[in-house]
Amino acid sequence: MSVDRPFRFTHRWAVPADARSVLALLADPAGYPRWWPAVPRAHRLGPDRAAVRLRGFVPVRLTMERLIDDRARGLLVAHLSGDLTGTVRVTVHDDGAPARRATRCIVVWEQEVVLTSRWMRAVARVPGARAAMGLSHAAAMRSARRALGAKAVPTADPARTTRP
Repeated sequence: MSVDRPFRFTHRWAVPADARSVLALLADPAGYPRWWPAVPRAHRLGPDRAAVRLRGFVPVRLTMERLIDDRARGLLVAHLSGDLTGTVRVTVHDDGAPARRATRCIVVWEQEVVLTSRWMRAVARVPGARAAMGLSHAAAMRSARRALGAKAVPTADPARTTRP
Protein backbone atom coordinates (compact mmCIF):
# COMPACT_ATOMS: atom_id res chain seq x y z
CA MET A 1 0.00 0.00 0.00
CA SER A 2 1.49 3.31 -1.07
CA VAL A 3 2.17 5.97 1.53
CA ASP A 4 1.69 8.50 -1.28
CA ARG A 5 -2.01 7.70 -1.59
CA PRO A 6 -3.98 10.73 -0.31
CA PHE A 7 -6.36 10.74 2.60
CA ARG A 8 -9.76 12.18 1.65
CA PHE A 9 -12.20 13.13 4.38
CA THR A 10 -15.68 14.63 4.12
CA HIS A 11 -17.77 15.56 7.15
CA ARG A 12 -21.28 17.06 7.15
CA TRP A 13 -22.69 18.43 10.37
CA ALA A 14 -25.78 20.28 11.51
CA VAL A 15 -24.69 22.83 14.13
CA PRO A 16 -27.28 24.59 16.34
CA ALA A 17 -25.99 28.10 15.58
CA ASP A 18 -26.09 30.60 12.76
CA ALA A 19 -23.62 30.29 9.89
CA ARG A 20 -21.99 33.65 10.59
CA SER A 21 -20.84 32.72 14.10
CA VAL A 22 -19.63 29.28 12.98
CA LEU A 23 -17.69 30.81 10.08
CA ALA A 24 -16.06 33.30 12.45
CA LEU A 25 -14.76 30.45 14.62
CA LEU A 26 -13.56 28.34 11.69
CA ALA A 27 -11.88 31.28 9.92
CA ASP A 28 -9.52 31.87 12.86
CA PRO A 29 -7.19 28.85 13.27
CA ALA A 30 -5.13 30.71 15.89
CA GLY A 31 -8.28 30.75 18.03
CA TYR A 32 -8.99 27.01 17.74
CA PRO A 33 -7.55 26.18 21.20
CA ARG A 34 -10.27 28.36 22.77
CA TRP A 35 -13.02 26.03 21.60
CA TRP A 36 -11.65 22.87 19.91
CA PRO A 37 -10.40 20.27 22.44
CA ALA A 38 -8.27 18.48 19.82
CA VAL A 39 -6.23 21.66 19.22
CA PRO A 40 -4.23 22.40 22.38
CA ARG A 41 -1.93 24.94 20.70
CA ALA A 42 -2.04 27.35 17.80
CA HIS A 43 -0.48 30.69 17.02
CA ARG A 44 -0.68 33.23 14.26
CA LEU A 45 2.24 33.34 11.82
CA GLY A 46 0.88 36.25 9.78
CA PRO A 47 -2.42 37.69 8.60
CA ASP A 48 -3.31 34.56 6.60
CA ARG A 49 -1.22 31.87 8.31
CA ALA A 50 -1.35 29.96 11.59
CA ALA A 51 0.57 27.06 13.10
CA VAL A 52 -1.77 24.46 14.59
CA ARG A 53 -1.00 21.43 16.76
CA LEU A 54 -3.67 18.71 16.73
CA ARG A 55 -3.81 16.16 19.50
CA GLY A 56 -5.29 12.81 18.62
CA PHE A 57 -4.27 9.17 18.58
CA VAL A 58 -1.80 10.49 16.01
CA PRO A 59 -0.53 14.01 16.84
CA VAL A 60 -0.20 16.35 13.86
CA ARG A 61 1.60 19.66 13.34
CA LEU A 62 0.21 21.85 10.56
CA THR A 63 0.55 25.29 9.10
CA MET A 64 -2.73 26.57 7.69
CA GLU A 65 -2.55 29.26 5.03
CA ARG A 66 -5.83 30.88 4.06
CA LEU A 67 -6.48 30.82 0.34
CA ILE A 68 -10.13 31.87 0.29
CA ASP A 69 -12.18 33.62 2.97
CA ASP A 70 -15.51 34.37 1.33
CA ARG A 71 -17.88 34.47 4.27
CA ALA A 72 -20.63 36.03 2.16
CA ARG A 73 -20.71 32.75 0.21
CA GLY A 74 -19.95 30.66 3.32
CA LEU A 75 -16.65 29.39 1.92
CA LEU A 76 -13.24 28.95 3.55
CA VAL A 77 -10.29 27.25 1.85
CA ALA A 78 -6.83 26.73 3.33
CA HIS A 79 -3.59 25.11 2.22
CA LEU A 80 -2.14 22.72 4.80
CA SER A 81 1.56 21.99 5.20
CA GLY A 82 3.71 20.35 7.86
CA ASP A 83 3.17 16.71 8.81
CA LEU A 84 0.51 16.66 6.07
CA THR A 85 0.20 18.63 2.84
CA GLY A 86 -3.07 19.36 1.08
CA THR A 87 -6.18 21.46 1.28
CA VAL A 88 -9.21 21.86 3.45
CA ARG A 89 -12.42 23.37 2.08
CA VAL A 90 -15.23 24.31 4.44
CA THR A 91 -18.68 25.49 3.43
CA VAL A 92 -21.19 26.75 5.96
CA HIS A 93 -24.76 27.84 5.31
CA ASP A 94 -27.94 28.26 7.33
CA ASP A 95 -30.19 25.28 6.78
CA GLY A 96 -33.27 27.32 5.88
CA ALA A 97 -35.46 25.64 8.48
CA PRO A 98 -38.92 27.11 9.06
CA ALA A 99 -38.96 30.10 11.40
CA ARG A 100 -40.70 28.10 14.13
CA ARG A 101 -37.52 26.07 14.66
CA ALA A 102 -34.19 27.24 15.99
CA THR A 103 -31.82 28.18 13.22
CA ARG A 104 -28.99 25.82 12.60
CA CYS A 105 -26.30 25.74 10.00
CA ILE A 106 -24.85 23.01 7.88
CA VAL A 107 -21.06 22.63 7.86
CA VAL A 108 -19.33 20.58 5.18
CA TRP A 109 -15.61 19.96 5.83
CA GLU A 110 -13.68 18.45 2.90
CA GLN A 111 -10.01 17.64 3.27
CA GLU A 112 -7.47 15.97 1.02
CA VAL A 113 -3.94 15.48 2.32
CA VAL A 114 -0.84 13.38 1.80
CA LEU A 115 1.65 12.42 4.48
CA THR A 116 4.84 14.47 4.30
CA SER A 117 6.65 14.00 7.60
CA ARG A 118 9.20 11.20 7.67
CA TRP A 119 7.82 9.62 10.83
CA MET A 120 4.21 9.58 9.56
CA ARG A 121 5.27 8.06 6.24
CA ALA A 122 7.26 5.37 8.09
CA VAL A 123 4.34 4.58 10.40
CA ALA A 124 1.91 4.45 7.46
CA ARG A 125 3.76 1.41 6.12
CA VAL A 126 2.71 -0.64 9.17
CA PRO A 127 -0.43 -2.71 8.48
CA GLY A 128 -3.47 -0.98 9.95
CA ALA A 129 -1.71 2.37 10.41
CA ARG A 130 -3.72 4.20 7.74
CA ALA A 131 -6.91 3.05 9.43
CA ALA A 132 -5.61 4.29 12.79
CA MET A 133 -4.73 7.64 11.22
CA GLY A 134 -8.24 7.87 9.80
CA LEU A 135 -9.72 7.08 13.23
CA SER A 136 -7.54 9.77 14.80
CA HIS A 137 -8.83 12.29 12.26
CA ALA A 138 -12.43 11.20 12.86
CA ALA A 139 -12.06 11.65 16.64
CA ALA A 140 -10.63 15.15 16.19
CA MET A 141 -13.47 16.10 13.87
CA ARG A 142 -16.13 14.72 16.25
CA SER A 143 -14.70 16.96 18.96
CA ALA A 144 -14.89 19.92 16.54
CA ARG A 145 -18.55 19.22 15.75
CA ARG A 146 -19.50 19.01 19.43
CA ALA A 147 -17.45 22.07 20.37
CA LEU A 148 -18.86 24.21 17.55
CA GLY A 149 -22.36 23.47 18.79
CA ALA A 150 -21.39 24.54 22.30
CA LYS A 151 -19.24 27.58 21.45
CA ALA A 152 -20.94 29.23 18.46
CA VAL A 153 -23.65 31.75 19.19
CA PRO A 154 -26.91 29.83 19.29
CA THR A 155 -29.91 31.32 17.56
CA ALA A 156 -32.94 31.77 19.79
CA ASP A 157 -35.67 29.20 19.38
CA PRO A 158 -38.95 31.17 19.31
CA ALA A 159 -40.82 28.12 20.60
CA ARG A 160 -38.74 28.18 23.79
CA THR A 161 -38.76 31.91 24.39
CA THR A 162 -40.72 32.90 27.46
CA ARG A 163 -42.60 36.15 27.42
CA PRO A 164 -43.03 38.37 30.47
